[in-house]
Amino acid sequence: MRDRSGGTDRAVSVTVGYVMTLAVSTLLLSGLFVAGGSFVDTQRERAAQGELTVVGERIAADIGTVDRLVATAESRDNLTVHRPLTLPDRVSGTGYRIRIEANGTQGTIALESEQTDATVEVPFRTSEIVAVENATVDGGDLRIRWDPDGGADGDGAVVVSEP
Repeated sequence: MRDRSGGTDRAVSVTVGYVMTLAVSTLLLSGLFVAGGSFVDTQRERAAQGELTVVGERIAADIGTVDRLVATAESRDNLTVHRPLTLPDRVSGTGYRIRIEANGTQGTIALESEQTDATVEVPFRTSEIVAVENATVDGGDLRIRWDPDGGADGDGAVVVSEP
């Protein structure tokens, strides 16, 4: 085809086709990266929740162990219980916080990941005669112990702390 000025426009269609192919490819790749990034974030959060659940259940089990030892002891005034607990410093590549809240014989262990939105709450129960002090600690190794002078009324309490 020739236009009135005597030139051709065939080269324009090749250039336009090339630019259109680049634009469509860029859009497709961008969509894949966005979808893939969101998928990875979701999987990371699920993995963190799974790991935090396991950590919370281990803490609850050890609080239960100390609770049973204290509840069955003849004299709690001279009782010494120290239970070291080895936990990972990180879950899914990030640090985490542990918050223990007890009210009477029931309580919860809340675990929160620092960089993901993963949060897990694990319930626990204790004997009526054993109190658990509220605490907030960083993830990692812990020590669960009996403090005969602890608690709100001074009758003793189970204490969770960093070693």
